[in-house]
Amino acid sequence: MLLKWKVWGITALLSLGLFGPADGAEGKIKGVAFGDYYFVVTGTEKNENGFKFRRIYLTYDLKWNDRWSGRVRYEANDAGFGGEDKMRPFVKHGYLRYRTNGRTVNMGLFGTPTWNVSERIWGYRSIAKTIMDMRKIGSSADLGVGYRGKLDGAGRVNVQLMIGNGSGQRPEADNGKKVYSLLHLKPTDVVEATVYLDWEGKPEGKDRITFAGMLGTSGESFRLGIEGFIRNNRRGQSGDDIQVRGVSAFGNVNVKPRVDVFGRLDFYDPNRSTERDEEFMFIGGIDVAPAGNIHIMPNVVATIKRSSVADTGIIPRMTVCYRF
Repeated sequence: MLLKWKVWGITALLSLGLFGPADGAEGKIKGVAFGDYYFVVTGTEKNENGFKFRRIYLTYDLKWNDRWSGRVRYEANDAGFGGEDKMRPFVKHGYLRYRTNGRTVNMGLFGTPTWNVSERIWGYRSIAKTIMDMRKIGSSADLGVGYRGKLDGAGRVNVQLMIGNGSGQRPEADNGKKVYSLLHLKPTDVVEATVYLDWEGKPEGKDRITFAGMLGTSGESFRLGIEGFIRNNRRGQSGDDIQVRGVSAFGNVNVKPRVDVFGRLDFYDPNRSTERDEEFMFIGGIDVAPAGNIHIMPNVVATIKRSSVADTGIIPRMTVCYRF
């Protein structure tokens, strides 16, 4: 029954694009897909290899007028090596948007402010998630209501606020809610910074508080950024709090027309109170764009765990990303 409704939803989405929206509204279908061939050279999954679609997005945007618009986006991804389930779509976004005088209100299931700026500066979601996304410090989307706007006329100081369930695309599981806030600063045309804070209410006093910051710069031929976070997971009466922390430095440089080189270095500590559990991750690769919306990116991911019993993981990949 669930699959039946998913298929019906995609059919309806395509029908809207094929036959056109009513009342003179403007509709548009677009999408993006990326995947790899990968081979695990060293690590616990040594010799594992395969072709894999890591993400497929299908988006329908609808605009009624200059103030009102909406979006429905479906996502599907590979279940992973050895998984028996097929790629099944689910609703990634579904929201109504009101915009006026540089201010925006979103209602529904839409992107959180947790890493939307740092992900743009990193620029390679097709290669890897940002550090907070990868380490599940938050969700890329949540169901709720949010505000985004300028605090000055020039747009040098901007704010994003949101309140949501805190459960991403999953149903609400408790009565607690999650409050998000992001201050986005653009002191110059090439430098920007963010200060982020969220609080998530959980049962039995097990609240979560996350603080993060990002500093980035970008120009016509480069992007550079550094991002760090600290999250405190309260344990209530069950024991000491757990502090999770991480830092990510990333960038890319254009070396010739349609060819970029990119790299990233992450540090992650899942529990500050536990010794020798830290991890380091390195990503490096080349981005070749034979056409504007097609990217072919040979790259390698290396993961080093400080624990002496953990093997270093090295995974070469050939990643392809295309938009339509």
